[in-house]
Amino acid sequence: MTKILQGHCVALFAFDVGYEVSLEKLAALFSATPIQPLSRKRQTPTYLQYTKAPVTLALQNAEKLSGVSGTLEATIFDFGAVSMAYRWPLAADDSGLPLHNLAALSAELHGRNLETEARQAVSELVDKISSAIDRPRLSGLVEDYYLFIIEKLDPSLGAKDLFTRHRCDLAQALSFETAPLSGWQQEETLSQYVSYLESDLTIVDWNAALIYDRDYEDTAHVLELLNVELLEARYIDRTLDQRVNTYAGLLQAPPAWPIPLRSPYRRALHELTEWRLESTLLSERVTNSLKLIGDLYLSRIHAAAAIKVHLPDWEKMVLEKLQILDELYERIDDRIRTAQSQTLEVIIVALIVLEVVLAIFRH
Repeated sequence: MTKILQGHCVALFAFDVGYEVSLEKLAALFSATPIQPLSRKRQTPTYLQYTKAPVTLALQNAEKLSGVSGTLEATIFDFGAVSMAYRWPLAADDSGLPLHNLAALSAELHGRNLETEARQAVSELVDKISSAIDRPRLSGLVEDYYLFIIEKLDPSLGAKDLFTRHRCDLAQALSFETAPLSGWQQEETLSQYVSYLESDLTIVDWNAALIYDRDYEDTAHVLELLNVELLEARYIDRTLDQRVNTYAGLLQAPPAWPIPLRSPYRRALHELTEWRLESTLLSERVTNSLKLIGDLYLSRIHAAAAIKVHLPDWEKMVLEKLQILDELYERIDDRIRTAQSQTLEVIIVALIVLEVVLAIFRH
């Protein structure tokens, strides 16, 4: 029987808390720890690092999971996002956790109402650090992701042996199911995996990932960042939806009069420009927070997980809606110019008529 001797599980909940967080001001408020630079153990190039490393804050202890106490930690990103991480050890004692019991533990974890607890915790955190946040506002959106990290097994297994011998156990754990999955569903759940050495393996699914590696920190950070990227893509998409509906309504309403003396669309154009710029900047800051370029280990993990959570599809929808905003801007601007031109023509005609009438009265 294969047992997990060392490892832990992590429940991640990402929130958008404002437009931007000043990590410098945050450091003056709390004793925050910057995330360590990426290691060079897998031929990571020197340029592949965080643009501005997020910081972590240790919060209160988490409730027990299967009788084991956990911890809660907040990772704060400068682009206005916070990732709440609940963490529990997988092996409570030296006897270890049978690998086939991992599915039951994952189902228990997923069944917890942790989202409500995480929202309450992040709300309290935002109140404490609001002075370091530009335009603090806790979004109603949340994105969750779960990590099952195995550092040591008994007996020790290579990546290939673990993947082939325990397919059913791994697929169940990643799916939060206690009943055996069908062969088709196992193939689907385990379809995206990456291995660098014979002793490490990372399997990513749409809502969870399993990491078999003693040197797991970089992989866990990349997957946590991916969860935040997904949240921000959804946040931008929802915000753009609201703006598109608002400004499309302006085009459906009849134009106000007279345009030359005042422009009822001036504020709308100003807001449209700001939202277009802010959405583009936020998307760029999130994407560039960690540049994973090239066919490298971490970039392959990020790409595999992005496929599973449909991040490229969300990014495509955001791009399409930004293009719609551009078109709306052009349409509103055209309406203003057309109305102004027509009104000026009317004024010119009126002035000509007035001049003719005055000329008649003079004679």
